[in-house]
Amino acid sequence: MITQDHTDHTAIEDSAAKEIAGLLDARAQQLSMRTLQTLEQGRSRAVNAHANKTASHQVHADGSLSSWLSWSAHPRAMSVGLLCAALVVGLTLSQQINQHHENSDAFLLGAELPPEAFVDRGFEPWLNAKLELPSSQ
Repeated sequence: MITQDHTDHTAIEDSAAKEIAGLLDARAQQLSMRTLQTLEQGRSRAVNAHANKTASHQVHADGSLSSWLSWSAHPRAMSVGLLCAALVVGLTLSQQINQHHENSDAFLLGAELPPEAFVDRGFEPWLNAKLELPSSQ
């Protein structure tokens, strides 16, 4: 059996809020002058810090931000930047690894020429002589 409570709790909540506010006011009247000054100084520092923070990140009419490093406060922008940097580094390293494999023994053994041709000192001049095309006159 499900029962639904349709009572209006706003009157109860209002009276509880008024009671709490009354207790806070009564206790605030008992605070010392030193405590009140400390609270006021803390409030002033918080308001100034908030004003400085919001002033350094103003958005202009064209949508650009006023500070150059304001993107560093946004975790998503930082994540995208780090991901792009990691991608660039990964691609660069993979290209270097591929270039290194081209000069490896597997490249020599898989080439069309036998490996002995690469160490024969007379092979390169012979190959260059064979590849010289007759000049057109």
